[in-house]
Amino acid sequence: MNEFLKEYLSERDYAAVAGRAADWIAAWFEKNGKDSPVVIGISGGKDSTVVAALCVRALGKERVFGVLMPNGLQPDIGTSYDVVKTLGIKYAEINIDEAYDGVVASMRGAGIEPGTQTLVNLAPRIRMSTLYAVSQSLGGRVSNNGNRSERYVGYMTVWGDTAGDFAPLAGLTVTEVRLVGEALGLPTRFVHKPPFDGLTGKTDEDNLGFSYETLDTYILTGVCPDADARRLIDAKHRANLFKTLPMASFDPGC
Repeated sequence: MNEFLKEYLSERDYAAVAGRAADWIAAWFEKNGKDSPVVIGISGGKDSTVVAALCVRALGKERVFGVLMPNGLQPDIGTSYDVVKTLGIKYAEINIDEAYDGVVASMRGAGIEPGTQTLVNLAPRIRMSTLYAVSQSLGGRVSNNGNRSERYVGYMTVWGDTAGDFAPLAGLTVTEVRLVGEALGLPTRFVHKPPFDGLTGKTDEDNLGFSYETLDTYILTGVCPDADARRLIDAKHRANLFKTLPMASFDPGC
């Protein structure tokens, strides 16, 4: 970890941040889903694991329901099972492969060949639809597991992982999410699992073209010694602002 990021993080108590986040979740549910369960897509990565742990702390494990959603064969799904069993939460595995393959086949049958990015983004959109189907059936609320780092550069799928009813990690960078996970006592294998998108076979950092340490340092301190990385981060931020803004709507006036 570079000195700029280390100095910034040393001034903050992430055990206290975890406590405030859990209190915020509890207060949100008191107003927006009293006695409702939270439905969380469990990928086995740090974000969904930390959200699930925070919700267990805020609501109790009996009100947390995890949904595992492989698209066909998922080699690392064992980690997702480890997460739900470690946290002691109820869960279900719902494979999205038939839905995914059905949409792709129907598009091709209509003469529309889905592009590479279309195929990448389709799975998160089907997963979010699945989460809402489960949540509606259980009378629950869906968590958004996105973090500040991903949002800043638009590394997310519109109407996929941008959706949800509440977002406890939206103000925390990747580095901070890990520190909250550590403060919650989560196993290192969950908190520091290399972030893969689960779609392209590449790590998040491979896809982005810079490390999360570089990105988080820039977001939190404004420092980015690597000029090329700074230009790329700025370009991604500008190009993807539409993903985080309210939908544009025409105002007809009076």
